[in-house]
Amino acid sequence: MRNLMRENIHESGDYMEVDVFPVRKTSRSRSAKAKPTRLVQQLLNERNSARKLTWLIQENFGPKDYMCELSYPADFPYDKAITGREFSCFLRNVKNAYKKANIDFRSIYIPEIGEKNGRPHYHLVCSGELGAQILKDKWNKRFTDNPKVSYIHTSHLVFTKTGLAGAAFYLCKDQKLRYRSYVCSKNLKQPSQKQRDGRISRRKLQELRNDIYNSENFEKLYPGYVFVDADPRIDMFNISEYGEAEKIDFPYITIRLYKRDSKYILRNKEYA
Repeated sequence: MRNLMRENIHESGDYMEVDVFPVRKTSRSRSAKAKPTRLVQQLLNERNSARKLTWLIQENFGPKDYMCELSYPADFPYDKAITGREFSCFLRNVKNAYKKANIDFRSIYIPEIGEKNGRPHYHLVCSGELGAQILKDKWNKRFTDNPKVSYIHTSHLVFTKTGLAGAAFYLCKDQKLRYRSYVCSKNLKQPSQKQRDGRISRRKLQELRNDIYNSENFEKLYPGYVFVDADPRIDMFNISEYGEAEKIDFPYITIRLYKRDSKYILRNKEYA
């Protein structure tokens, strides 16, 4: 067996994230596939669950699109709120308005239970070509005729140099509060992903892990991109059945970058 360093490259919109980690490959057989170790794969799966949502939003939405929170009146019956019929009708009406304007409506939404009051509400990321007023009108009219009362909050997506990770992690911040997983419209594009083996040596990986603030090193590896940050994931521990913590030797790094010629990323802002 021999070790190779694999690059898992995820491109979404004007952003790129690269995971570099070891895989094992049998040297005697040309056709043998390189596979991550069981521990590496398990940790990668856990970390990627929220990151996939980040990549999906970055690939399909821009600074003119919206992040919305939709709630119900305090006296609205809980059983009716949990079924989501009003939200389904709202979404269908918005889609129809976009269809009449000959624009594709894109959306991702997550139903959630409020941590403090236990009330159902929705988080929605959606197209913004027709403006926020259409979203407010079609949601509020289901509950009130008072123009001063609103049960929806809208804000434009803000693309900083760290991407939309903050927004995506907020959307799926606590799985115990989500009573369904996030739902995507069928017209979303999937972010591109590719693998590359053997370009980075184990020694080079260790150099990158030892000097995670040296942007020049990372930008040489990925020309056309600006280095944002690198996470070496050094402090990882395996807890035994007796509760003892054993440090894991885990040569791994995640690198975040954005396109140098991007027109909409706010360079001087780190987090939204």
